Amino acid sequence: MELSTYLVYLSISFVASISVGPSVVLAANNGINFGYKKALFGVLGHISAILILALISASGVGSILLASEAVFLVIKYLGVLYLAYIGYAIWKNKGVWSLLPQHNNIPSGLSLYRKSLLLGLGNPKALIFFTALFPQFINTNNSLLPQLLLLITTSLVNAFIFTFAYALAGHKLKNKLLPLLNSGLLSKIMATMFMCFAIVLATAK
Repeated sequence: MELSTYLVYLSISFVASISVGPSVVLAANNGINFGYKKALFGVLGHISAILILALISASGVGSILLASEAVFLVIKYLGVLYLAYIGYAIWKNKGVWSLLPQHNNIPSGLSLYRKSLLLGLGNPKALIFFTALFPQFINTNNSLLPQLLLLITTSLVNAFIFTFAYALAGHKLKNKLLPLLNSGLLSKIMATMFMCFAIVLATAK
C-alpha cells in the first residue's frame, strides 16, 4: 500500500473516530459517573466491537450479511432497541447514571465492557463502513493480510484514542457539570441523545 493511499484512509478513520456517536456519548457518560479508570473498560468494549465488525468485513462475511436484507434489518433493529433501552435506563435511573456526592452504585468493569460491546455490535453502520471502505484501499497485487492488518489496526488505534479522550474529558469536567448532574438535567440530555440515535438508526436507509 502506498503512503498516499494509507494517508487517505488514516484521514477517513480520524474523522470517523472523532465524530460524536452513541459509543462516544456512553464513554463520556462513564467518565463523568465512574471515573476514567472505570470508563476504560467501556472503551475496551467499544474497541472489541470495532475489531469484531472489522474482521467480519475483512473475511467477506460482511458482504454476505449486507446482501441479505432480512439479516441486515435484524442487526439494525436490535441496535435500535438497545440504543432506546440505554436511553430509557439513563432517564429512569438517574441515581445510577448521574454523579451524586454519595454515589455507591458503581457497576463493575465487566458490566461497562459488556454494555459498550453490545452497543457497538448493534450498530450496522460500522459493518457498512468497513465493508465499503476496505476494498477501496486494498492493492490486490500485494499480500492482503498485511494490508488488512494495517487498516484494522489504524481504525482501532484511532477509535481508542478518541473514545478514551471523551471519557477522560467527561471525568475532568465532572466538577463543573456537578450542578447539572445532581439536578438530573445532564442525564436527561444524554438519555435524549440516545433516543435520537435510535431514531436516526431506525430511519436510516
